[in-house]
Amino acid sequence: MKALLLHSTWKLSAAFLSVMLCCNAHAADMRVHALQSKPLSTPQPGITANTITIGSLAPLTGENAETGSAVKAVLTAYFGDLNQRGGIYGRRIVLRFDESGNDGTTAVKSAKRLAAAPVFAMVAPFVPDAEQKVAAVAQASKVPLVGLLALSVPSETVNREVFYLLPGLQQLEQELVRFAATREKAAMEKTAVVVADSKLQTDVAPAMQATWKELSVEKPREFVFSAAKAEDVVRDLHSQGIERVFFIGDGEQLAPWIQAADKAEWAPRVFVLGPLLDESILGAPARFQGRIFAAYPQLQPEVGAVDEFDYFLSSHNLASDHRLVQISAYCAAKILVEALARGGKNVTREKLISTLEQMRDFRTGLLPGITFGTNRRVGSFKAEIVCVDLASHSFQPECSKPVKPE
Repeated sequence: MKALLLHSTWKLSAAFLSVMLCCNAHAADMRVHALQSKPLSTPQPGITANTITIGSLAPLTGENAETGSAVKAVLTAYFGDLNQRGGIYGRRIVLRFDESGNDGTTAVKSAKRLAAAPVFAMVAPFVPDAEQKVAAVAQASKVPLVGLLALSVPSETVNREVFYLLPGLQQLEQELVRFAATREKAAMEKTAVVVADSKLQTDVAPAMQATWKELSVEKPREFVFSAAKAEDVVRDLHSQGIERVFFIGDGEQLAPWIQAADKAEWAPRVFVLGPLLDESILGAPARFQGRIFAAYPQLQPEVGAVDEFDYFLSSHNLASDHRLVQISAYCAAKILVEALARGGKNVTREKLISTLEQMRDFRTGLLPGITFGTNRRVGSFKAEIVCVDLASHSFQPECSKPVKPE
């Protein structure tokens, strides 16, 4: 998937985040640990008597530079605050940040360079189009990686070194299928899958298939879509009486399909992956009011946590233009620090992984409770299904009544 999609993903719309962060939250106290006298039993890569070196990487040039810079700034500020309070067991966190570049080859070289530095662990890398390649580097180098910022997230534990915070497109697509099946409360035979992005379809198809099987629903027919053949595809779907469509593609691909459907005076219910949308969806034709549903990773702020996070940003003069990626990086750092603290003075990479595997319902303040396990590497599978409310130009849990098109 092209990097531009990831950029729009992590930036997200203020309208969506206003719904997700409608409540305030209470962030858990960060513990600062006093130095213990017992030395490390065996030397650990990236750890000295006074420091723990943690690595991260992101693009600092090119179309994703702003998002990458936001990741770097949040991590730098977070560990800076921690070090001012004494670090972890008297050790300072040294953040070693590397430029990932704008292609997979450069990202892999940077990840290997961090592993060889060495760093003890990595946190919140943002590497558009190279997430699984960087995950493979972490696995090969035996470097624990907490909070890889990725759209594609495997549900099964295929890499024991890598821990994700939130559901990816595969899990979100499954939630869309379950939501549609539950909401419709009717046979799904008048359902179709419209594929505008073949690579994305390859990523999410197995997850969709598993969910159709789980629900004992026959797999819907697939229709390949392109802007050049928009009217033909719409005419075919309309003639077959299709009432609901799972659209596999991004916002730029969805727009011409919706326009063609509106021209044909046809408005099926549409189920889309929210992270691939941008705010242009809020300008869809009025005919689609209350008929477009998007799935996003769920945020679950506790009382006071949003204020605390906003204070963190303002106290370090950080803008909030990339709020979801900033929240993700911030929470990844918090989870890593918690695991390091639980791992004790003599923490090892293996003990860090084991400690993360024992984490249950850990509260970052901003996300749902994070739980990992021996066979679980996704902290939260919770998704939020929102309605695209064209009347209020916002994402809402429920939309207002449809309005008749002029």
